[in-house]
Amino acid sequence: MFLSMPKFVDVAERRAQLAAAAARIIGRAGIGAVTLREVAAEAGWTTGALTHYFADKQELLDLTMEASLAARREKWSVARAMLPPDVVLRQTLLDALPTDDTARLHWTVTLAFVAQAASEPRLAARQREAYQAFVANLAELIEASGGAAGDEAVSAAVRLNTTLNGVCLQALYDPEAWPAERQRAAIEAALTAGSL
Repeated sequence: MFLSMPKFVDVAERRAQLAAAAARIIGRAGIGAVTLREVAAEAGWTTGALTHYFADKQELLDLTMEASLAARREKWSVARAMLPPDVVLRQTLLDALPTDDTARLHWTVTLAFVAQAASEPRLAARQREAYQAFVANLAELIEASGGAAGDEAVSAAVRLNTTLNGVCLQALYDPEAWPAERQRAAIEAALTAGSL
């Protein structure tokens, strides 16, 4: 008689797979289309299997938003460890542009959560924290690059982020008018036109 070893399940990896499935659904059809059943089907699972990893839809949505933001933060930290601050600043802004499928999905998910946050204070607080963290990262990079310091660095970071957000929105809604080259050129102009 052979005893089989229990199968090891990486819970964090499974939750990440399910959050990625939820992000794809949001990208195609918005937050309203996210149900536990739809996410399970997207991931190739049963709804019952999904409930082992999430108590409810809200927990799944929270992780979906956090996973999208965490992927960005990880890119920042890796780049910061390897490159000069001015290069990291430029790359952080350029990498945020919706010029590839991954970045477009991130922006689509982000905008879906922004819309939902208008009526959900808890979600609005999380969005605000994410915004503040991104601006703080930009301000630190501006200072470390020898640009503005203190409040001036924060103001420059806010201006850069405002430009970034505007370019990204235009690119999402009018991709033919805002191809990757035009998006990058707008960010380069913001970096070199005294925004810092």
